[in-house]
Amino acid sequence: MAAAMVDTTLASANSLLAYHSSLIDGIRRSQREHRRQLHSLSPAISQPLLSLPLIPSPSPSPPPSPTIQPVSQSRQVKYRADLPPAKRARVSRYRNYVPEEETIRNDYSQRYVDGGEWPQNWVLGAEPEHRFEEYPKQHRLLALKKQSVQSHSLPPSYLPFTALSTIQPCKFDVILLDPPFSSSFTWNHLQELPIPSLAADPSFVFLWVGSGAGDGLERGREVLAKWGYRRCEDVVWVRTNKASNKGPGTDPPTTSLLTRTKQHCLIGIRGTVRRSTDSWFVHCNVDTDVIIWEGDPSDPTRKPPEMYTLIENFCLGTRRLEVFGKLSSLRRGWVTVLGSDIAPERPIFVDGEEGGNATRWERESWENGVKEFAGGGKFVVPMTSDIDALRPKSPVRGGSTNNGSSGGVPLSGGTPAGIGGVNMMNGVRFNNGVRQGGGFGMEMGVGMPMGMGMNSLGMGVGVDGMMGGGWPGMQVMGNMGMTGMEGMGGMPGMNGMNPGMNGMNVPMMDPQAMQGMNGQGMGMNGMMMAGQGGGFMPMFNGMGGWGDGQFGMDGGWDGSGMMPGMGGMGMGQWTNY
Repeated sequence: MAAAMVDTTLASANSLLAYHSSLIDGIRRSQREHRRQLHSLSPAISQPLLSLPLIPSPSPSPPPSPTIQPVSQSRQVKYRADLPPAKRARVSRYRNYVPEEETIRNDYSQRYVDGGEWPQNWVLGAEPEHRFEEYPKQHRLLALKKQSVQSHSLPPSYLPFTALSTIQPCKFDVILLDPPFSSSFTWNHLQELPIPSLAADPSFVFLWVGSGAGDGLERGREVLAKWGYRRCEDVVWVRTNKASNKGPGTDPPTTSLLTRTKQHCLIGIRGTVRRSTDSWFVHCNVDTDVIIWEGDPSDPTRKPPEMYTLIENFCLGTRRLEVFGKLSSLRRGWVTVLGSDIAPERPIFVDGEEGGNATRWERESWENGVKEFAGGGKFVVPMTSDIDALRPKSPVRGGSTNNGSSGGVPLSGGTPAGIGGVNMMNGVRFNNGVRQGGGFGMEMGVGMPMGMGMNSLGMGVGVDGMMGGGWPGMQVMGNMGMTGMEGMGGMPGMNGMNPGMNGMNVPMMDPQAMQGMNGQGMGMNGMMMAGQGGGFMPMFNGMGGWGDGQFGMDGGWDGSGMMPGMGGMGMGQWTNY
């Protein structure tokens, strides 16, 4: 109660003083005006009347007395005899040096407590123009991508939020949203927007969800899921206060123990996009996912302009839409649905390289423009050879060189001569080939032209029950037709391959047939022909490798399961020259 009375009294006193100051200022202005009029009549007015003083102005407040700085006492440095001379010198010189950790601890948190400076103010190279000064290749990559995007983008266009439904049925590759949350616009209103009908497949959504203090991150994921997107990444904007710092304890109030200085933007993906195979649509790892920016003092709700560059470098789609944009965010290559700003009736000019003559969006002209850039193909920014050479790429898994290439690789003594590029789309993928010392290369001492009749090879069939029983997995190999194997008697049909298989000897194979294959083998997805000198053919379910228990079989997940463990053989016909 007492505190409330004190606040009321102080407020009343301040109001009275303000009124008194305004009254005195008005009287002074009136006196000056009257004095000027009297000077114009000075011959008829006595001089003493003109010299009467005005209401005196208060003398300016005296300058604040200089703060007496306390005499800093010299820091007592404890002598550490247990340290080498170099560390002892650092201890005496640097106050934050910790010899046990061999590091100098930063004092950014203490600077925030003492002066209100946020630690991110001291991040070096945060500005885009200085970020890659020491990385010339990355700097050149960004310059090339900027040039490519600008040469394949339409002038900026806009329309009011009330006309959002008129955009349908146009589709967009990228949709950026900065919702203006308030009591009249909630998450429920946001999820009812017709975003699914505006999104192409594949496409991305970038949704600003706030600082994370409330339920923005969770609600943002829910909205993305309702729109048919799944969250795949999170871009963070970290604000600085180099220009807006007003001292310690002056940050806006927060509901948590720590001060919130960041904003989150969730990225949602729709459809299937793989960074390793879909470089026509996405270029990953070109930019960082952390943006450091001071903010716009004239518009506290404005988001970093660098976000547009990040999106353009990441997604090559040319159809870009921003919902709840501003006149200050109009940009070349983007269709902006204005939020609170009133859409101008006449074209306006946007400064900068990414600007231009912004006009109201018209469906027909926009569709014709993006189709012209597409050239009858996909709605993407074309990728040049220089950009492809400089951009970061996904590492090759397991050292495999399989790229779905056609043409066989000769095995010591053979030359591929046909059936090049039989891409086994449903085959397995071997990570590192055979992992047994000595390798499994086909050292062909005798020319072995492989048969062409592979129509019923039955790749990937299990060999369950092979030991001692029939070969159910081999019955589909009846038309394998391994003709011309020199000494193997033609092998017309393998459906009668000794069902007993005690010890798995193959008596019908002449020992002389395997000349030059002593200890060698050729794996064929479920069948390994090791050829132990006398036609011995041990069968291994799943090509179990000798020594480490497996053959490095990895199911093909991206359509490239071409049996790279076989070196991209392509099931070619081999001839000796």
